[in-house]
Amino acid sequence: MAARRAGALVVHVTSHGYGHMNRTVAAVNLVPEDVPVVVRSSADLFPNWRERLTRPAELEEHVSDAGAVNPIGDSGTTDAAATIERAIRVHREAVARLDDDARRLRELGAAAVLCDAPPLPLRAAAKAGVPGWLLANFTWYDIYASHARSADPEAKRLLAHHKAAYREAAGVFRAQPALAMSWLPNRTDVGLVANPGRDRSKELRSLLGLGDREKLVYFYVGRYGQDDLDWGRLASFAARGVHFVGYHAAPGGDLPNLHLVKASEWSGGDLIASADAVVAKAGYGTMSESMAHGRPIIYPPRFGFAEHRALDRAARAWGGGLPVSSRDFAAMRIGPALDRAFALGRLAPPFPADGAARVAERLTAICRARR
Repeated sequence: MAARRAGALVVHVTSHGYGHMNRTVAAVNLVPEDVPVVVRSSADLFPNWRERLTRPAELEEHVSDAGAVNPIGDSGTTDAAATIERAIRVHREAVARLDDDARRLRELGAAAVLCDAPPLPLRAAAKAGVPGWLLANFTWYDIYASHARSADPEAKRLLAHHKAAYREAAGVFRAQPALAMSWLPNRTDVGLVANPGRDRSKELRSLLGLGDREKLVYFYVGRYGQDDLDWGRLASFAARGVHFVGYHAAPGGDLPNLHLVKASEWSGGDLIASADAVVAKAGYGTMSESMAHGRPIIYPPRFGFAEHRALDRAARAWGGGLPVSSRDFAAMRIGPALDRAFALGRLAPPFPADGAARVAERLTAICRARR
């Protein structure tokens, strides 16, 4: 159990996937070490935290939200009914622990709470007399609203509870690209919140045995993969000198032009900064890092997830976003999109890229002042 450390920053990250952790760690790594940090998240994410943290932080298991449910093998679709059912169950359990959560914040000597993006820790922070800040480009209220309009009264109560809890935040760091979230007070636009990436292209090409003439593409389709992809067509791009690099093997076995690297040695930011283009599921982390590092991104639509509209709109306006249909993405008919991406080259970010630093600076000032 973490001991009381006055002036601590307590960080709550949703149990929904790796992307929120990846965004939050960008800001946490920039908080000076004189500010103690305690991270509360699903234990499933502990290996990812340890892999990405570059400063000391204590890890505690804590789950208070459920995110969205994606069918296994189809990370581009949201199961609306399963999402609402699980959200209600997890929310009910978490509400019963609110007094304990507030007490735990006092025990930890919390000076500030940062949430990305579960709502209930903001209510616990208010109970404990601690300012709670939301880091988000969307909220679960925004996501669930489209699924619960015609649902039963319990689902509508869930929406009301989420909205009220989010509105207890002392402030909102609105990370671009974002939904409007106009119903939230005290919003501050902070631009892109993205992890740094080093252009290690010479090192990467040497590691993979590639020369300067081959095109290198960062390939990421999410933690759950994409079962319906035509992996054979992906292999056919080898004849054009196009090579893909990522973390996950093709289900049917090795491909001659799909190269795997260790996440502990190559961050997503480094791979994006080292590649000529990106082919990925359009989550916030991959999209924001592609924008921050000026790499064109090819992506399919996502269904049942309100965030996608904001990401897609911003990517198209930027010019580096190259959407393809679900059918073409599944069939890996991305040749024309790759040609456009390679022709675009390196682009300027569409938003300020120092959002992580701005978040860290504000939280650091709060924690030091309340010590």
